[in-house]
Amino acid sequence: MDNDRNKKPIGKDIKQEQLDEYRIKNTGNPLTTNQGRKISNDRQTLKAGERGPSLQEDWHYFEKMTHFTQEEQPERVVHARGYSAHGEFECYQSMRHVTKACLFQEPGKKTPLTIRFSTVQGPRGSYDTARDLRCQGVKFYTEEGNYDLTTIEKEIMI
Repeated sequence: MDNDRNKKPIGKDIKQEQLDEYRIKNTGNPLTTNQGRKISNDRQTLKAGERGPSLQEDWHYFEKMTHFTQEEQPERVVHARGYSAHGEFECYQSMRHVTKACLFQEPGKKTPLTIRFSTVQGPRGSYDTARDLRCQGVKFYTEEGNYDLTTIEKEIMI
């Protein structure tokens, strides 16, 4: 038997050496935004005063946070299971005093909708009975565009 073939040499990682030729080294290059503009610091935000709130003018911070929140983490992708129903929403009384949305303006107006109920499960291999969230989504198809309403039932620990 050739058991030495599966042993890793001490102090040497062959796979890392293979990847080294494809790695990009940014040493000596300036820190830049997504548009290529040079910046000196991306760890602190613009604040109103020494301990004040962050300012809306700090466009680089918002760009960085947008990029961070939209980054997909494959292990956190959930697989929803559920069902949906199609129907109509009928407004019984005018809600003009509360909203400008066209589906609530005049009594008797019917708006097509889709409602979705689902449970979100854990990663592959988790039990089907161990579900954590219950979700409901309603989509109204109006003349002004689609109006989406999503709710998530989640207990809060204090």
